[in-house]
Amino acid sequence: HKDTASPIIFAIDLLVTEGKVEEAISFTKKITKHIKSTEKGTVIYEYYFTPDGKKCFLYETYKNSDAALRHVNDFVSGDFEEEFSSYFTINSFQVLGLAKLDLKLALKEFTSDFRTLEEGFKRSKKRKKSDKRPMKLKKKTD
Repeated sequence: HKDTASPIIFAIDLLVTEGKVEEAISFTKKITKHIKSTEKGTVIYEYYFTPDGKKCFLYETYKNSDAALRHVNDFVSGDFEEEFSSYFTINSFQVLGLAKLDLKLALKEFTSDFRTLEEGFKRSKKRKKSDKRPMKLKKKTD
């Protein structure tokens, strides 16, 4: 079924709390390490800061709506939401992809901006012949 295989993207524009840039950056390292080790359905989780540290863009990609829901549930029931909120204010939050109703309901306190793909393409990486490993030849035995 298409919606269970469709990736979900969170595109979140954040404002960094004044005077807390270093703490915010430190926090992103801690939460990123945690998510990488505990959420196998999280494909991409990246924080991008402006040079002055006043703004941050959080880019998250999940395998599907269920994986995104797990992340949201872990975030709100875990130790990170309060600390996150002390460093960041959500300026805008878009959810891209075929979000199921349960994900939309779980995100109602954060966003109501859900968008579905209407047109586009994604290039796949094709390995060049030079990237392929040479075949190992079996030794001839007598």
